[in-house]
Amino acid sequence: MLVCDGCGMPADDVHIRRRVERLELATRFRPIHIQVLLIDAAPPFRTEDYFYRAVGNREERSKMSRHYFDEIVKCSGFAPDSEVAEETALAEFQHRGFYLAHAVECPTDPADALTAAMELAGPVLIRRIEKSYKPKYVALLSGSLVPMIPLLEQSELRDRMLLNNDKPFSSPLELSQVSPSGGAASLSDELSAALAHSA
Repeated sequence: MLVCDGCGMPADDVHIRRRVERLELATRFRPIHIQVLLIDAAPPFRTEDYFYRAVGNREERSKMSRHYFDEIVKCSGFAPDSEVAEETALAEFQHRGFYLAHAVECPTDPADALTAAMELAGPVLIRRIEKSYKPKYVALLSGSLVPMIPLLEQSELRDRMLLNNDKPFSSPLELSQVSPSGGAASLSDELSAALAHSA
């Protein structure tokens, strides 16, 4: 068994191949200059639900994944509708300088496994942000990323952090679980307010 660079866990060939496929998909839409780096905890298990896997038929994605895709794209100020192809939405997301990455680059479950993977991934993620992504701002998108805040505060990224009342923003999936009716403030609204405050 190999050890995966993306999650630090033992991995077989299939695991490594799927990680490489996700990296290739994401790289297609990586901005040259990243204005806002959004960091969620980990990618979904279903390949069809991966954010950067643009699908022609949106029914290939789960309902939650379609909601997640739309809400993440809206963070850039671009509001996709049912007529906009996902490829077009991702290109616009890229054009506006937004990029989505994950603290742990591989699907991880249960929660305690994610916590263990993040402990391994934290220092690697900081180096990746500082040396490769080099964003103007960094926004954490999951309550499970609270342990990442001290690492970011101790790095050269401390002045680039966008937080929501000193905490990570809630991802669209977390927000939908808290308020299924959509009564809570959207991620895009909260992020826009934090960007305006930082400008």
